[in-house]
Amino acid sequence: MPHQISAVYERMLIQKPLRFVLADDPGAGKTIMAGLLLKELIVREEVRRCLIICPSTLVEQWQDELQQKFYLDFEILTGEKINSSGNVFAEVNRAVVSIDILARNKNLQDKLRATNWDLIICDEAHKMSATVWSNEVKYTKRFRLGRVLSKITRHFLLLTATPHNGKEEDFYLFMSLIDPDRFEGAKRIRTVVDVSDIMRRLVKEDLLTFEGKPLFPERRAYAVNYNLSPKEMELYEMVTAYVSDGFNRAERLKGNKKRP
Repeated sequence: MPHQISAVYERMLIQKPLRFVLADDPGAGKTIMAGLLLKELIVREEVRRCLIICPSTLVEQWQDELQQKFYLDFEILTGEKINSSGNVFAEVNRAVVSIDILARNKNLQDKLRATNWDLIICDEAHKMSATVWSNEVKYTKRFRLGRVLSKITRHFLLLTATPHNGKEEDFYLFMSLIDPDRFEGAKRIRTVVDVSDIMRRLVKEDLLTFEGKPLFPERRAYAVNYNLSPKEMELYEMVTAYVSDGFNRAERLKGNKKRP
């Protein structure tokens, strides 16, 4: 697709080194773009060692797509495989591994720190975000892992359809995985940072075919009125009352507790 070609050849390949967030909407084919980038970098002899980090449910999907569409063989690093090796990260050049296997195990992160990679790709990268509560940063295990990964690779690509959760502080923390010098503390000093050179986000309405036609059908939302039967109305009112009471009760309890 045109947007996939432009992402790889007009945005990512021109960056030396590549430190980038690809944040197109779901369905844009971010896996395909990452695979195309990887293939190009291999052909140009810029990448020999590549590590892909993703949720456990996507590990086999990544392996299959890279093999079927780009003829690239990647080894899945299971817990058994990792435990049976001295340092499997030093022994394999192309691997896919679950983010939680690494995030939960400090010993594995120490082994990672002893290695260097040409390219690391993180899928569903928003899972590595941190949060700010009352001007205090709450670092997650996944975020700390992201920092480790950022330091041991030349090229670093983050894939996510939801880079921003609505809080500028959290967004800048997430972007600090790409460039800590540029984003660390940016919100604290009330600085607006331009991210257009290191992040691309296209929504579905922006995606076109080679003929210039919308890739996805236009979305039209409208309300549909319908009548409830007496029993359906009774159930609706009972559930509504329960949710309202339960929500208010939860809010009162939360107000009486100090945030962790």
